[in-house]
Amino acid sequence: MQTAALRYFLAVAHTGSIAAASSQLNVAASAISRQIANLEAELGCVLFERRPRGMVPSPAGELLAEHARQTVLRAEQVAAEIQELQGLARGFIRVATSEGFALDLLPNAIAEFHALYPGIRFELQMLPPAQVTQTVAAGDADIGLTFCLSPTSLVRVVYDNVVAMIALCVPDHPLAGRAAIQIADLRTYPIAVPTLDTTARQVFDAACLAEGIVIEPTLTANILSALLPFVRRTKGLALMSALSVQTPIRLGELVSIPVRSRVSLMRGIQVQVMRERKLPHAVQAFLRQLIAALPPAAADGG
Repeated sequence: MQTAALRYFLAVAHTGSIAAASSQLNVAASAISRQIANLEAELGCVLFERRPRGMVPSPAGELLAEHARQTVLRAEQVAAEIQELQGLARGFIRVATSEGFALDLLPNAIAEFHALYPGIRFELQMLPPAQVTQTVAAGDADIGLTFCLSPTSLVRVVYDNVVAMIALCVPDHPLAGRAAIQIADLRTYPIAVPTLDTTARQVFDAACLAEGIVIEPTLTANILSALLPFVRRTKGLALMSALSVQTPIRLGELVSIPVRSRVSLMRGIQVQVMRERKLPHAVQAFLRQLIAALPPAAADGG
């Protein structure tokens, strides 16, 4: 079985259709379909079940997917080691992240790395936090950067820290000069928050419950970037991590205010890599730069 055929097979298994795999890989759909047919003929079995909502791997397809992931990963590792003979002149780094880091921190880290090593290419995927971990564990991303509320054993954690949620507002907001505010202070102003399936919203709702107060958001959005124009054009506040908007805060366009509560408003953040995998040289170099851009992790006092 050729590595290219296995890549096409994995893309269809991941996306659920040949058309979507074609778009993802920038390869003609007919070529992908032909490779899938060749694999099925070679193995003498059906690899996909065609369902109304898309193509789902058959039991044989699931078995092949496990083999294919390892084969493709080994091929990428060999290619990376060959590229390392040229230093950091070439390479490809796949990063999976939750949206809070995709707004500001990661694009800036990638731009800085590109300035030093212009031959390195990147692929950045924005996923729900739990899916980031799953993607890294499956070998479909080299590095994962995500918020988390509980430990995980699926991946190797190379950076582990906590960050507080802040209230974000414009510089002339009535609360902007405060050293800190209480959860109850938010009731006076329009509030913009992420949706219920995010770690930020879960932490915020838990704090409101502990305080015995109800805050009805003016804006709820499943895209963090949608909260920023709302904050800029109103006397409202948005609840998120300061790491999500480092540049606007540094430039003085927005102000972050610590929020106090009876319960913790902290969220865990992790940088994750695949267990027992030797990372390519370029990935290791970017990993060091990325961790340096994050708040220093507290030393283990235990």
